[in-house]
Amino acid sequence: GTSVPIEKVLDAAIEHAATVVLISTIITHADVHRDMMQKLADLAEEKGVRGRLLLVSGGTQVTDEIARESGMDAGFGRRTKGLAVASFIVREMRARGL
Repeated sequence: GTSVPIEKVLDAAIEHAATVVLISTIITHADVHRDMMQKLADLAEEKGVRGRLLLVSGGTQVTDEIARESGMDAGFGRRTKGLAVASFIVREMRARGL
């Protein structure tokens, strides 16, 4: 994204055998947050790791609908508590057998 390139985030996830990738976006112009979410999902697909990764995004302009439309598994926006994000991750990992 703006602080860490999406490629670097995904490469680190692959290197460390991560099962979940969480990205956070700040207020952006011209829907850059949507572009970064889509880029992460597309790159994960391109590298053949999308099926083993849970992709989650958050930020002030992120909604679950926007995130899912952008290829993410979930999105969390304003006033979301960490417990909600963690609970989603645990439920989804259990459902996927991860």
